[in-house]
Amino acid sequence: MKPLGPLAFPLALLYGAGVSLFRGGYESGLRRRERFSVPVVSIGNIEAGGTGKSPLVAALCQKILDLAKRPGVVSRGYGRVNPGADLLISRGKGLLVGVEEAGDEPALLVKKVPGTSVAVAGDRRAGIRRLSGLCDIILLDDGFQSLEVLPDLSFVFLPFEMARRPMGLGDLLPAGPLREPPGVLSRATHWVLGGPETMEVSGLLSNLSRIVGPGKMRPILRTQFRLSAVRDFDGASRTPLESLSGRTVAVVAGIANPKRVEEALIGVGARVAGLLALPDHAPFDSSTREKIRKFSLEMAGEGAEILLTTEKDRIKWTDLPESPLPVGVLEGESLLLDLPKWEGVLSRLISGGF
Repeated sequence: MKPLGPLAFPLALLYGAGVSLFRGGYESGLRRRERFSVPVVSIGNIEAGGTGKSPLVAALCQKILDLAKRPGVVSRGYGRVNPGADLLISRGKGLLVGVEEAGDEPALLVKKVPGTSVAVAGDRRAGIRRLSGLCDIILLDDGFQSLEVLPDLSFVFLPFEMARRPMGLGDLLPAGPLREPPGVLSRATHWVLGGPETMEVSGLLSNLSRIVGPGKMRPILRTQFRLSAVRDFDGASRTPLESLSGRTVAVVAGIANPKRVEEALIGVGARVAGLLALPDHAPFDSSTREKIRKFSLEMAGEGAEILLTTEKDRIKWTDLPESPLPVGVLEGESLLLDLPKWEGVLSRLISGGF
């Protein structure tokens, strides 16, 4: 949803009041919150749209496996065909259901980190129970607003705009991008900042202190999402992203922030002839196929040499779409910057230090 701007401020106030009432129900004890015997980590944000939560979940799952522990993930599974069903989609040995039942992001997580057990559920408590006995640590993907669960740790992404200015009620949906008022950032145990290590943070820290107060500042963990490689449609060959330098490409992306893909390609020297931005979690149905076919023909006429898509899109493509161009799949990953900090947090959680 594109923010409507200042004219929607009255609607933002109404939205904010509703959010406060919902949150107050849990904070007052009128709604029950549940804590589990297995350690639970919530990963989320206060912004609508993609900030890199799911890639970070994948990176943390791999790190948990590296620490000889069993990770589990609970996701809502946005875009799946039966969103009301609570399903165990992986026991840590591959996908148990089809992509349509699992949702694109959970299915991709199972593919990228196959040792992870995954459940999809609207109520995160039900998802956690589905993972009973399978995991040593459970991660809630996009779980910051899942107040029915009391997590042991809560990681929330900081909005990029907050580095430039303090944010407030005028930034709530639908006027701005925020799901909740920025003051709720203090509900987290840790803040996550995405972006390069060279990013200046002094302005961000100043603005955060003004919003939550000096006594409610949280430790900041750093991560950076990057596109790292391109492989062919069947996965038989894989080359570094830099191999696209000097080439003319076309992009199909059904993700929350498709411009991020275009910017990354331009950054390695590719010429982007066009971008077909599909809705986030768009199904690979006849309508989508036809859009891709027409776009590919148009891009071939513009001199494009290859049609690129994301891993999240590819996981839903049951076969090669009709295209005069070869299809490449862009691989991405979240890097855990200042890795000893991340390892220290996870090790303390595993040892019961929180």
